[in-house]
Amino acid sequence: TNFANDHNLLLMSLMDDVARKHNFRVLLHEKPFSGVNGSGKHNNWSLGTDKGEMLFAPGKTPKSHLQFVTFIVNVMAAVYNHNGLLKASISSATNGHRLGANEAPPAIISMFLGSQISDMLNDLVNNRDSRNLLKGKEGLSLDMAQIPELLIDNTDRNRTSPFAFTGNRFEFRAVGSSQSIAGPNTMLNAILAYEMNQMNEMIQNGMQPLE
Repeated sequence: TNFANDHNLLLMSLMDDVARKHNFRVLLHEKPFSGVNGSGKHNNWSLGTDKGEMLFAPGKTPKSHLQFVTFIVNVMAAVYNHNGLLKASISSATNGHRLGANEAPPAIISMFLGSQISDMLNDLVNNRDSRNLLKGKEGLSLDMAQIPELLIDNTDRNRTSPFAFTGNRFEFRAVGSSQSIAGPNTMLNAILAYEMNQMNEMIQNGMQPLE
């Protein structure tokens, strides 16, 4: 996360320096100008272990699949219970003018998981055998030797959602173009850590709801 934030800030600075050398200006500004839309960032956020295991990637075994579901539902709880903190992490006068007014996504913090994961979770909630298999990525062959097999994301990519699942990560699309991503990522890590801790306490207490 620290590296990603440093790289993003360095790139913003470099863009401004290079533009000025060529008598241009980079508008890292959320509020739309006359004839120019405002802008934002897609903050791609995921988790992995120190051994390179992706925690938001669908599993190939029942154990790893359960791990995937565990992390997904805790992210859902984090966004649901702490959406005000996520909104605060991206709030500014200029970004407020962009969101839901002049450019997608809307200002309301909501999640979009795609039809496959939504169906699977509905099956779990309703105690049904899930026939929905998460295959990660499905290949698309064009039957042309010159063009290799393409990998297609099995999730929907709803560009109007401020927080969408896109394969093995979430895209937080409400971040302002001029801001540091440190605040939003700190908030995402903190609220997920809180919900994971709550789940752990429930398990230790025999799955009794916490007061």
